[in-house]
Amino acid sequence: MGKTRNLNGLPGNLALSYLSTLGYYDRGYMADWLKHISIKLGINKIEIDILGKSITPKEAEIKPLLADLNKLNGIINQELTNNGFESNFLTKAVLRFDIPLDEKVVHCFPLLEDTNGKIYEPKNRITETAYESDFDPSNRNLKSNNTDKPNFLSKIKNLLS
Repeated sequence: MGKTRNLNGLPGNLALSYLSTLGYYDRGYMADWLKHISIKLGINKIEIDILGKSITPKEAEIKPLLADLNKLNGIINQELTNNGFESNFLTKAVLRFDIPLDEKVVHCFPLLEDTNGKIYEPKNRITETAYESDFDPSNRNLKSNNTDKPNFLSKIKNLLS
């Protein structure tokens, strides 16, 4: 069996990976999506269960927030394997978010628990700023309403006719 101290950095790595700019989904970063759903629902706490692939409260369980959970599970499995642990060594892996509704930030408190009941968490919270100002994923129409310019499909149709 591996040394559990080698897993001390894993909770922070998971949070940073989830909140990184590589975690982009449909015109928004994870901090943007977290901020958006918290404002929409009027809540300031969201918990993401990585192993269970679920979100509390259930109303916040939207596809963009679930999209990277397989990646996070892969990070966990790789880290466990690299350090000599079985894939079921961790019994809990959650990202707890405090989201002040009047600020552009989200605060993450990642936590892991192993089969022995040992808790792994960073010393400090991880804070990320929502990147997109006035992020509104419901505004799907990104194209101009200017009908003077033909779109790509219209240009092809004109060429073929």
